[in-house]
Amino acid sequence: MSKLKISLSALLMLVLLSMFGAFASAQGVTLPSNVGTVDNFGNSNTHKTHGNFQNNTNSCANCHSTHNGEDDMLLMKSGQKELCLSCHDGTMGFYNVTTASEAGVIDSHEQSASMHNVDSDLALSAAPGALANKSTATFECSSCHNPHGSANDRLLNETVAGKQYGNNYNVTIVGYTETITKLNQVPIGQKAIKLNLVEDPAFADINNATGLSGLKIYKSNGIYNKTTDAPGLTQAQVYDYKLNYSEFCASCHDDYMKNRENGPRAAKTAEGHALFTHTTNSTKQGRSCTACHYAHGTDITLLKDTAGKTIADLEKPVADGGKGWTDAQARAYMKDVSKSGSSSLKRFTNMAVCWACHQSTHQIANTPGTTNYPNTTDYKNYLVPGGDYSGKSLIK
Repeated sequence: MSKLKISLSALLMLVLLSMFGAFASAQGVTLPSNVGTVDNFGNSNTHKTHGNFQNNTNSCANCHSTHNGEDDMLLMKSGQKELCLSCHDGTMGFYNVTTASEAGVIDSHEQSASMHNVDSDLALSAAPGALANKSTATFECSSCHNPHGSANDRLLNETVAGKQYGNNYNVTIVGYTETITKLNQVPIGQKAIKLNLVEDPAFADINNATGLSGLKIYKSNGIYNKTTDAPGLTQAQVYDYKLNYSEFCASCHDDYMKNRENGPRAAKTAEGHALFTHTTNSTKQGRSCTACHYAHGTDITLLKDTAGKTIADLEKPVADGGKGWTDAQARAYMKDVSKSGSSSLKRFTNMAVCWACHQSTHQIANTPGTTNYPNTTDYKNYLVPGGDYSGKSLIK
């Protein structure tokens, strides 16, 4: 039997046993003797796959083969993406990165698809907006996630591109003016990014089971935007987690955060032209990286219009709030064409996210000679309605 077949067989057996252990415990079934069931405190438990390993762990063998590794890290697959997707493609892991989620979608071949490419020799320093980032490391799943555990939600790394990014901040808002000052760096091992995670109703049986030592399967609603969405968190904590998420992205895309402590960027190119960008170091709605972009990627089924509608929404009957469009109509409408067919991991098609946020452009005045022109005291009555921008409520 070849080394690959041995690896595949071993991985399949170990992961299936671990998964069976979780489901079996949820259903009150007696576990097989070769699946770990007792933790360091003598309580019933099963082996953890990522981090927080028990002293009797067997989890190393889920990903590594001591004598038959496929690479210098002894991985049971020839690369990180192949290994991670052996579970996270929906076949074994709870979290399927190939289907739509708050993180987006990876490996989609749908129209207007765009994603972080973790299956290539792409260097971290090749990231768009990379200026000071000179890392020679290859961009892989572990560039963002730590498979051995992290204090952050979703196993997000505590250092990215060799830099520790998490900070505590002092935020002062007076009118429209926001002043942000770094106070201190969050120590490794303490949470720098907390996401709005809620129990996934698709796994209610496991989440409500006893005997699994608190095992919960969560779905993510993304970053916290305000304290009303963050029970138990202070406003300062919400600000910290939100700002740190943008810092996380800016570890590779560092030029997009240039001069962040001094307000909007106004740097000079080699040709002497001034460059400006949206500041992402803001606590305001619509000023984080994830306001416009998905982390994993996007495709035409995920893209939204200014009203926050997707293809699936548009295809619903009018009675159900849709337009009753055909699939061809909805796809033609949602197609992203603003950058040669590339959606750049965007949440909204084309430049719709601009239209959703910048509401002052949503209505235009009638031309001279119309009924109310130029009665400025009755300004709203001689405006022509623009598009539906109710999708602004989805921007964080």
